[in-house]
Amino acid sequence: MKTSLLAFASFTGLLASSHAAPLRSNNATTKLSGVAAWWGQGSGASLDEVCGEKSFDIVILSFLDTFFGAGGYPGMNMQGLYSPSPAQRAAGATDLLDGTPLVPAIKKCQSAGKKVFLSLGGADASSKLDSDEQGAQLADTVWNLFLGGTKDAALRPFQNVTLDGIDLDNENHDPTGYLGLVNQLRANMKSDSSKQYYISAAPQCPRPDASLSDDVLQKTDMVWVQFYNNQQANCCNGQDGFLNSLQAWSKAVSPAQVWIGAPAAASAVGDGGYISASTMQAEIAQAKKLGLSNFGGVALWDAELAIQNGNFQDAVASALAS
Repeated sequence: MKTSLLAFASFTGLLASSHAAPLRSNNATTKLSGVAAWWGQGSGASLDEVCGEKSFDIVILSFLDTFFGAGGYPGMNMQGLYSPSPAQRAAGATDLLDGTPLVPAIKKCQSAGKKVFLSLGGADASSKLDSDEQGAQLADTVWNLFLGGTKDAALRPFQNVTLDGIDLDNENHDPTGYLGLVNQLRANMKSDSSKQYYISAAPQCPRPDASLSDDVLQKTDMVWVQFYNNQQANCCNGQDGFLNSLQAWSKAVSPAQVWIGAPAAASAVGDGGYISASTMQAEIAQAKKLGLSNFGGVALWDAELAIQNGNFQDAVASALAS
């Protein structure tokens, strides 16, 4: 996904303000808006630092990149985590990681009102599912290890911390099993009335996405479309291509929200196409004229790069709020 980004291309026009009226959804009842960012694949800002930045509204921990690893449990790859816990090792779940070092930062984020998601997948992930039944099995495992489930409590990477949502970043060009995954995630989430949970997804901008089908995306709460890595696609070529793609995505994923996926720094793309903070602000202002009712905000790859790039997230947040 975002570890080897290519081009954001000509980004001329974003969308409506992040403070648009709430939209009807068949999923989460409380809508989120603002700036989301992935964290966990760089070597820059710590999660604690990211959680202290006011402009980030959603932090997406990346990645759970192996679905069925050692002992039948998932595997993780995340900054600052290096080995399984004693309990994980004893259970044979040696691809899981002891997330204890991140627990204080996650709690800091949540105490500040930020939502913390876990992203499943990534560009180099072992994210293939053979069936909806296997997808449902993964959903139950993720529910118990990271969300509101109670089974395998000793194996939970983040101990008693309950994350706020799950992000789907399938890039293997095979959507098999993901409907079962999202349906079972949603069923588990609805079984816990004590907390509002969310499901997000990150498709590539050419439609239809080869890895995440529309029937899956419509069952999520927010869809942050990757308007990069696709320099040859019409969805990224010039104002008309981008705006047409944006409107098509808005219609296709409703009632889910549509978010703009964007690189946070020039170093996030391999062959140019990054736009400066001032250009981003100007395009956001222009694109508000679209008035898309299900716009949620902007999702940045990634949080570390945004902070290093003069706090790029602040410029985005300011434009969304104006």
